Amino acid sequence: MNNFTTTSNGIKVCVLAGGLGRRLWPLTETVPKPMAPVNGKPFLHKVLSHMAAQGFDRFVLAVGYLWEKIADHFGDGSRFGWRIEYSVEPRPMGTGGAVLWAQPAWGTEVLVINGDTHLQEDYRPMVELHRRQRLPATMALVRQEECSRFGKVGFRAGKVTAFCEKSSGHGPGWINAGVYLLSKRAFDGFDRGQAFSLEREVFPSLCPRIGAYLCNCRFDDIGTPESLEAYRDLVGVPGVLHEP
Repeated sequence: MNNFTTTSNGIKVCVLAGGLGRRLWPLTETVPKPMAPVNGKPFLHKVLSHMAAQGFDRFVLAVGYLWEKIADHFGDGSRFGWRIEYSVEPRPMGTGGAVLWAQPAWGTEVLVINGDTHLQEDYRPMVELHRRQRLPATMALVRQEECSRFGKVGFRAGKVTAFCEKSSGHGPGWINAGVYLLSKRAFDGFDRGQAFSLEREVFPSLCPRIGAYLCNCRFDDIGTPESLEAYRDLVGVPGVLHEP
């Protein structure tokens, strides 16, 4: 038994779900990437269900491309016992721009997750760590045997210290798991309505004021046809992207 509460302490979850998903075409010509079907349900449904089971049931979906498909399925979330708001990008704004565009909906701190990845992780300890350290950002890291697709992340004494380019990140190591606790001050120097990247602009500017939260769990990713098929196979559903 742990000492963590079963609720999220009011923090909202901002889900990055607005990308074009070009690597998954032709599937994503008709549905946004997070809505890729797995075992009869959208992948995003699994992601949100996992969060809600921990008490994180207030979502801000940062959407753009084909966002109506997401809204048609989830609505305001009430039929699932959740509360969902939509922040619609007026144009592609990058991961950082999308989160800051949604800031009026999330307030002063937010838990950010990717809509196309999933960790079998309990995020309540991460929230408590973030609030205890009082840093502008906390990043979840997960160990992978091959990091070349993602790039490695260096850390020391509980702080993120370096980001390695994908081309130089071969072999085992720790990667950015795509889950962050962000305070509003993490965006100091950036303007709402500006297009920018969390990974390439915000986080390098914050180092080493980023907490490192290490996850010892499976990392699921549907960002490429191969990873989507592998995930479908993992849950017992044959991959279908390459069927004639």
